[in-house]
Amino acid sequence: MTQSRFAKLIDLARTPDSGVRRELLREVTDLFFETSGSRSGRETALFDDVLQLVAAEMQDGVLAELAQVFANADDAPVGLMRDLANHSFEIAGPVLKNSKALDEGTLLQIVNYQSQSHIKAVAQRETVSESLSDAIVRFGDDHALDALLRNDGAEVSRTSMEAAVDRARRNELLHESVVKRRDIPLDLLNEMYFVVEARLRDQILDRNASVDPATLDAALAKARAKLNSSVGAMDSEAKNAMAFIQNKKNNGELNARLLVSLYREAKRMHFLYGLAEITNLDNETVSSILERKDIDGLAMICRASNIERPLFVTLAVLACGGEEAMDRAEEFGKLYNAVPIEAAQRALRFMKVRKAAA
Repeated sequence: MTQSRFAKLIDLARTPDSGVRRELLREVTDLFFETSGSRSGRETALFDDVLQLVAAEMQDGVLAELAQVFANADDAPVGLMRDLANHSFEIAGPVLKNSKALDEGTLLQIVNYQSQSHIKAVAQRETVSESLSDAIVRFGDDHALDALLRNDGAEVSRTSMEAAVDRARRNELLHESVVKRRDIPLDLLNEMYFVVEARLRDQILDRNASVDPATLDAALAKARAKLNSSVGAMDSEAKNAMAFIQNKKNNGELNARLLVSLYREAKRMHFLYGLAEITNLDNETVSSILERKDIDGLAMICRASNIERPLFVTLAVLACGGEEAMDRAEEFGKLYNAVPIEAAQRALRFMKVRKAAA
């Protein structure tokens, strides 16, 4: 740099007049970009030191402008970017999303200690490493997690993906981002089937249909390993209901008609375990379908388990129909007929893994 340009940096650091400092700041910023590619390392460090010093005394509005100007600069001053990234979100946002000057350690510190808005901005960066994604899943709220899952440039580990699916099962906000995540393991994707709405279920079925048998078997093996480590103990009521259902099964008396009788007798736990046994699904999945009055889900498991249409309609009217249940019987029958049998059976292969684990 010429002597006069160097002098501007010194003047900027020394002058007490805020108006003059702001004008000098603009000039020095212009000078920074003019000398891009021709500065020495010492000159770049000098820019950084002076800009950090001046920025520390500037109002937020000026800092926000500074963040916008430098956020996309390939050779942005590292110290200045670090300072701006740890400022209020209005200032830090563009730097966190775009600046290449921020290293992994700085970004991890941001995720660990800054606001959820800061974390979400990090999740939206062009690339996010696996370790950074792990931190976002651990410390970020569901909005930050949703942003991470929608980011194709983010690397997400199997462990973090499992945590994301567990959270998505409880929060509709995450349904679409989980199902549309291109690298989500097939077994985890199918855990979402009875949780999400119909349009997302169709996408899961399409994904299942496109995989080869070896990939499907590998995914099922991973599902078994995951579920075998998480099976909980039954309470006494559940044990009694299971014993009753097993006895009926052993005597050849377990069928859909028995389920109708159990429901009408208000033996809800027996009904739940009976439906789980007939469909060869785990109790948690069946319970979730019934609690949410999920007619589509009930049609899917009945169709795949060869429960006849009239009995499905009866079960649907009793368990999921609501106050206008009888008026909806014809609608339920059409819904049953619309379920493609092969797609239903393919989807239930993953659900049956839960039954095996239990």
